[in-house]
Amino acid sequence: MIKKGLLLVTLLVSQCFVFGQKKYSELTQEDYLEDFDILINIVKNQHPNPYRVISEKDFDKKVASIRKNLEEHPSYATFLLSNPIPYIHDAHSSLSTDTTIFEDFTKETHFFPLATLVFNSKVFVNQHNPYIPPGSIIKSVNGIEASKILSRINVSSDGEIKADDAKDFTFYISLMFPDAKEYVIAYQEGLESEEIKEVTINTVSYFRNFYNVQKSILPLDLITYSYGIYGREVNEDTYILTIKTFAFSEEFAYQKLSAFFEKLNQKGIKNLIIDIRSNGGGLLSNIPLFYSFISKDKVFKNSYRYATKVVDIKVRENLIDGSGRQYSDLDIKNMNNFMLQRYDKSEDDEYYYGNNRLDESYVENYPRDRNVFEGNTILLIDNNTVSAAAYFAALFKENKRGVVIGQETRTCSNFTTASWFINYKLPNTQTIVDLPRSEVFFNNSASKSGACRGVIPDYVVDETMFHAGLVEEKDPELTMALDLIKRQIGLNVAELSKKVTGKKQKK
Repeated sequence: MIKKGLLLVTLLVSQCFVFGQKKYSELTQEDYLEDFDILINIVKNQHPNPYRVISEKDFDKKVASIRKNLEEHPSYATFLLSNPIPYIHDAHSSLSTDTTIFEDFTKETHFFPLATLVFNSKVFVNQHNPYIPPGSIIKSVNGIEASKILSRINVSSDGEIKADDAKDFTFYISLMFPDAKEYVIAYQEGLESEEIKEVTINTVSYFRNFYNVQKSILPLDLITYSYGIYGREVNEDTYILTIKTFAFSEEFAYQKLSAFFEKLNQKGIKNLIIDIRSNGGGLLSNIPLFYSFISKDKVFKNSYRYATKVVDIKVRENLIDGSGRQYSDLDIKNMNNFMLQRYDKSEDDEYYYGNNRLDESYVENYPRDRNVFEGNTILLIDNNTVSAAAYFAALFKENKRGVVIGQETRTCSNFTTASWFINYKLPNTQTIVDLPRSEVFFNNSASKSGACRGVIPDYVVDETMFHAGLVEEKDPELTMALDLIKRQIGLNVAELSKKVTGKKQKK
């Protein structure tokens, strides 16, 4: 996955300016190929387990193909499209664009004029605009079928997880046609419409493209992106708790959760919907804390184990810290010592396993909180539920705490690679390579090789419900959750009625 520099709220915001850095317009074919080769070397030698899903032979074959295309069509857009990281099937490995170079690139590039959303391998218009009705399905762009365009967009996901709905069609098609002046778009206005219409729309600047994306119809809940965690009343019996990140400090998280759940219990709330869609994860140690407020068991199992095949820094060049500073030899020595003190070589396989020094906050038998909520719970997940958030979903489902609605998580249900990240800055494009240093196995249930699947929902919104939600500006997953609650209430009332009727008949 490519992270767009101007949209990042990460450590890259504070990265140092490198004197002598090449400008976007000065980058050459040799620069792109050199950075590409350096990137491949980093992935192959520094990733903790690059060939879990793909063999080295198959990886090399795919790499050779995209390198040849980059050689034949050298450009910054092609370089971004030539990202090989998705081939190792690790959602935590990624590239981030340099803010300065990406900004210069955007000022010389034309962008797709519509905000879109991918659902069930179809591209929907996700914006009010004067050209195409919102909710319309894009069939082709500039003569290329939308399905073929989607197949060219690589998104980093774990194992065999297909995350089409996480694909940013608007951004990637802009990379595919960076010099276009207009887009010829074929579309149908709705799921039931058979007529294919066509419209030609001029490209837009990145300034307008950014605006369009921010004005998209879905998702409806934008406030939680600012707060990180936000609870609100849906009706007198139901609340929703939306969590966009688990990266809070334990003190802040407990303060927010304790106040929220104390209020729920005081008001006698019967139903709680927990929404972790588009949650990028955070601290693993926070997951049992959050789950402790809904656990049915007084003590629940919270078990995970760290493991890696690469315990030391093998690629020393271009390694940087959070501020963009190059690591010194002493820094690298200290990093190696940190890992060597906390990982022990196994006698049974090729892994190093984390010892007791690795995570002092780890608690295996975790008690539920005094403000625990014991009512009905429903969990909302999607293709952008990743990392520690997928672990929360796994705990929720393993403990049969309630119904899960949405889409398969983009990271695995039994392991993740979310720990001890390191960063490299490619010397020419200044692109940041972000790699984890270790795998983390949940509840000792993960195999150390082979593919995996994410957390699978119990209920999936179909195209009809999704399309209705987009057109009517209603959250489709939340609507389904509320419908399930109504049906459950209806079943309970019917069951109670049978019991009452039965007693009367006996009399």
